[in-house]
Amino acid sequence: MGFLDFLFDKEQAEKKRLAKMLKTVTNMYVQPTERQFVLAELKEMNNEDSLKILLARFNESSHNSTVDLEEKEFVHESIVEMVRLNSALVPVIREHVLKAQDHVNWPLKILQDIYSTDEMADFLRELLESAHTEYERDPEKKQEVILRSAEFKNEALAKEITRFLDDANETIRYLTVETLIVQDFDFLAEPMSKRLAEEDSLRIIQKMALAFSNRRHWTVPDESREAVASVLPSEYNLHKDGYIHSRRT
Repeated sequence: MGFLDFLFDKEQAEKKRLAKMLKTVTNMYVQPTERQFVLAELKEMNNEDSLKILLARFNESSHNSTVDLEEKEFVHESIVEMVRLNSALVPVIREHVLKAQDHVNWPLKILQDIYSTDEMADFLRELLESAHTEYERDPEKKQEVILRSAEFKNEALAKEITRFLDDANETIRYLTVETLIVQDFDFLAEPMSKRLAEEDSLRIIQKMALAFSNRRHWTVPDESREAVASVLPSEYNLHKDGYIHSRRT
């Protein structure tokens, strides 16, 4: 056997080994002890291939919720340790999240442990830039990103989030309103007013009316006042100066 043949055989053997490890890690019918042994092996390997397999564990859920959480916490902690030893692995996690359609909660937690606050806010904004506001059957990824964005007060991120005030999905709109309330920038009064004037979801209208009533510096623009006044719940009133207040105060 020539040297090149030897290298080829070695490469093929490694591919088979990695494929077997991936199968074990993502098979929830394998004994947990066997799966956890492989997870520990992958952590020790500390390379791009092992990282990709570890990330694949987040795509599956065990019927045993305790085991599932323990394994995902182990993978989370393992990847953070791996990255601290090898920063070249960070782009692999980024790429995984960018390409994923769902199951991004745990990978985002990992990046949150690795990135600075500004870096994380920038990455969340990048994720939202590629999202749209039209109907989609399962907006899980968008939902996770918007929820996590509430933890990072950042003007550029908040501006990007405002697009989703017009999302076709009512739950996404509700989460967007919640997140923007936490972001709490003055410039948000205008897009929030526009959404309030057009909104037909009662819980969103209630949430927005309360937010405005707690921020009298958030005034409704002249062009939106008539429409906003017509949708306000009975316990709120639109003052002639443009701010919303509770009728009880």
